[in-house]
Amino acid sequence: MFRNRASEPRTVRIAFPLPPIDGRTLSFSPTRLPRVDSVNFVGFTVTVDGRPVEPELEERAFVGEREVTDLLRRHGLPLNPLRFAAIDAAAKRIGKSEWAELVKAGLFPDAEGMTEGLWRSEAKFHWQQIFPPDREVRIAHSYAPVSGFHLLPPREASGESYRATYCLDEAGLNGIRRLHAKAADQSGYLRAFVVPYIVTTARNWAAPIGRFALTVDKGTPAAVVSFCRAGVRRTGPTTFRWEARDYVPDQDLRVLIVLPGPGPQGIR
Repeated sequence: MFRNRASEPRTVRIAFPLPPIDGRTLSFSPTRLPRVDSVNFVGFTVTVDGRPVEPELEERAFVGEREVTDLLRRHGLPLNPLRFAAIDAAAKRIGKSEWAELVKAGLFPDAEGMTEGLWRSEAKFHWQQIFPPDREVRIAHSYAPVSGFHLLPPREASGESYRATYCLDEAGLNGIRRLHAKAADQSGYLRAFVVPYIVTTARNWAAPIGRFALTVDKGTPAAVVSFCRAGVRRTGPTTFRWEARDYVPDQDLRVLIVLPGPGPQGIR
């Protein structure tokens, strides 16, 4: 809910950034896009006072700090390095000399037949919004996060850096140890899913967020969930809720969900 405190209408461009997608890390991990064949790969939607709005998507690509957006577009390559089918299709059209230039530019591995994209995609949705004077405007958006997992041995989970990243306390760490002890395959690893969410951009608003509510559903009672917020309440067998008043975000959100069993079903 937003309110224009001025006496005249204000036209503002609202932006919703997505967490970066780094192909150098994620191309070789079990990660997938919710909508692999779409430029709007997370299915982002927005409504204003209940009416749908069509946002624009600004997508850029980088290798380190060097922008490679135009280079990728010139060769018909997608800017998102996880759109594997589109990359493979473009690779079949690109000649050997041009491909060698792309490899030299750091976009692909220097190995025969490898088409994993090594660039980083940064995307944000944005739209022009008119705020009438002294009237509330309700803006709602939704999207499906990029999903994937990393294998997590208890030794890594107990590391100082890992615990600090996800605010993993002793109860959470003990839960991970119990999952490991019960693991059917006794492989020594569990599946850890991370859902990132950018909230620090709200610091640019004229006032704090009046009321902020976050609900996390870990999908199954056996899973362990952890994220860096104090005062989290358990509201059900799999759900947790965090609320704040006059909230000024000081850090982005990363939700860790550690699961036993074969897959990510139920996480949202």
